[in-house]
Amino acid sequence: MLTVRLTLIAFAVLLFDTTAAAQEKLEITPALVAAAEKEGEFTLLYSSPLASMQGMTDDFRKTYPKLKVNLERKAGSSGANALMQEVNAGVNRVDVYQGSDMAASQELVDQKIFAPLAPVTIGDYLPLASLMAPYLYSPDVNSSVIAYNPKFVTDAEAQKLRSWTGVLDPAFKGRISVVEPVFGVTLAPLLYIMNTAGLKEDFLRKLKAQDPLIYLNTAQARDAVVSGQKPISWGAQWEAVELADIEKGAPVRFVYPDPRVEWPGTTYGVLAKAPHPNAARLFLAWKFSKAGAASEQAPHTSNRPSLKQFDDVRAGMKTVMKESWFKLPPQVWIPDAKDWVTNGTAYQETWTSIMKGGRR
Repeated sequence: MLTVRLTLIAFAVLLFDTTAAAQEKLEITPALVAAAEKEGEFTLLYSSPLASMQGMTDDFRKTYPKLKVNLERKAGSSGANALMQEVNAGVNRVDVYQGSDMAASQELVDQKIFAPLAPVTIGDYLPLASLMAPYLYSPDVNSSVIAYNPKFVTDAEAQKLRSWTGVLDPAFKGRISVVEPVFGVTLAPLLYIMNTAGLKEDFLRKLKAQDPLIYLNTAQARDAVVSGQKPISWGAQWEAVELADIEKGAPVRFVYPDPRVEWPGTTYGVLAKAPHPNAARLFLAWKFSKAGAASEQAPHTSNRPSLKQFDDVRAGMKTVMKESWFKLPPQVWIPDAKDWVTNGTAYQETWTSIMKGGRR
């Protein structure tokens, strides 16, 4: 049985006020569908990779072909900041928000930017799906992985990467890339480092001594793995995106550091002043339907739904489970939500000071 640290859930009641506003029940009804189709479209500001969002919205439009989805990507905290600036300036053009950074999303919640909603199906989901309820909900769970190119990294070397300190082995010097921790997928591993005895700032200094190449986004790091320029992407990749790469035939494998870090994936919310409120509500209700959960597992996304019970039918997972190199560690570490929101920025500043020598 997995050993799971559940302090994330324990802090949720204290951190996120779920009773401050009346919650509107959200469900798919003929009236909602008709009102959404009358509006005809909605705009989704998102953080995930483009291919994932295109595939997911294509699935949505198979059921609701009369609705047009306008996709606009701004990853991590930059998307939250841009949205806040627009709303504060009285510009209301975004209908649905998808965020990947808990602290940045919490700032939006504090500004009362989202409508308080309660999907009727939310009881079927893990508690971590509702940490920011009734404003934001997470339909998926992320797992941090270390990606590598097996043409340039031996099996014995990959085995070392299963330990959090394995990346400090001299054999990896100059072969690693990292990504600035400015959004969830890169910040979650940093939360583990900064909260684990024997790691913390000393670990970051030793990682810096490994001469890693620093990228601004995860896609650059994945490209470097595939090309062999930097065959190891450390602390910057997640399970779903690597499963998708493997399904595409990319020369990539991955390992989970033990314990593996898991956290709520992207969160979705409907803006309180959405110009297409019914279309936005229909989309969010669909995200938390059976069809929405199935879309999470589809090859274009390969996410693990945050459902309490589900059959893992992800094609990529079925593929890697047959491989000798694949191993799922028994221990799971879940970040503390209060620590994430309260101290995340300070951790980022520490990372920058050490890894970039104070340069911004």
